[in-house]
Amino acid sequence: MKKILTAIGIVLSCFTVVQAQNKEIKQIVRMDTVRVDYKTRYTSSFGDNFYIEADFVGRMLMGEDDSQLSFGKRLKPGFSLTLGKWFHPDFGVRLNFGGSRLKGWNSGPTGIYSYDHGWVTGDDPVRLYWENQGVETKNGYRQDIKYYELNADLLFDLYNVFHSNKRLNRRWTAQGYLGVGMLRAKNYHGMEGNLKIGFRLGVIGNYNITSRLGAHLTIGSEITNSSFDGELGKGKKFLGILSGSVGLSYRIGKQGFKIVRLVPEEQISAMNEAISLIREEKTLSPDTVRIVNKGYAHGSLLMPSVVFHKKQLSFNEELQMVNIFRVARYMQEHKDVRVCIVGNTGDVNERLARNRAEHIRDILINKYGITPERTEIQVYDVNEKYGVTGYEQSVNFSIIE
Repeated sequence: MKKILTAIGIVLSCFTVVQAQNKEIKQIVRMDTVRVDYKTRYTSSFGDNFYIEADFVGRMLMGEDDSQLSFGKRLKPGFSLTLGKWFHPDFGVRLNFGGSRLKGWNSGPTGIYSYDHGWVTGDDPVRLYWENQGVETKNGYRQDIKYYELNADLLFDLYNVFHSNKRLNRRWTAQGYLGVGMLRAKNYHGMEGNLKIGFRLGVIGNYNITSRLGAHLTIGSEITNSSFDGELGKGKKFLGILSGSVGLSYRIGKQGFKIVRLVPEEQISAMNEAISLIREEKTLSPDTVRIVNKGYAHGSLLMPSVVFHKKQLSFNEELQMVNIFRVARYMQEHKDVRVCIVGNTGDVNERLARNRAEHIRDILINKYGITPERTEIQVYDVNEKYGVTGYEQSVNFSIIE
């Protein structure tokens, strides 16, 4: 992930009135920035970022023949209790326990329930039960299921998938979940109890009322083996359970994450160099070039320098072009001075150091009209020669005569 990190938020305004024929810049307003590639880590203790939830749930059986019952007769109330934890702003886990009743319909022949393995052929206990309840069983009969479920879900923040703004402090949030559960049907109304595995999928919308209390709405679905409703002979078919719930959540214990930025060491060095240059420039007039050795002695080192990206033939133009302009202006004001453009070999080979120096010379000639006769290219270790530090990736300038 690449971002522009505003490492130094210093705006230097430089005002210069010059002659038009010199093609000099009349005003410079710049913001120094450093391009940084970094990784972000979110850390927290294991005991942090837990929450609990309680929900009122409505569930509906979505079996093969269940659509023959009306919506109202199929929708049944239930409950849900949840314990969850966020390991990262983007994902978390939860354990969920719930229970409900389900209503369905079987349009096939009666006697397909195995309520009592010992009943005599022709004596269908399911038919007898429903007839005693006044239910017509000629064209099928209603299914009545009472069950409990225990689920484990993986949560992922849907907002953070597309946007990272205010990812830790939003009033509205939305999550999706994927999970697996165990569904336990009880012996109830002619149906023998059974245990099945279900697979879950859903979305959650949250509104944070306070920093700890929230309200949410959930819509989800679950699929399991079709024999969960007690019908036999269904083979490998599936049935579904559609659910919707409303509830409250409460965050317990310490909340939040520590944000850690992992910046490559060489980029930290570049940032430190940029900060040092800015601090140096703040003490100088923007049109001033400082000479390490006073006077115009041969070999005097001019400041500032141009710092390149590590091991590359490029530099941050927002940060460095003003330094080239200052050297050009100095040469325009001192026509008798010739300048040596020095490629520093402190941390690079001579070829790259020379290419860097030639690149700066071309800018001075083509952009600022400095004649080639007033420049010279050299390569050597500036740090070692002048007893300075921090110029390993730089091109420097020194007085020739």
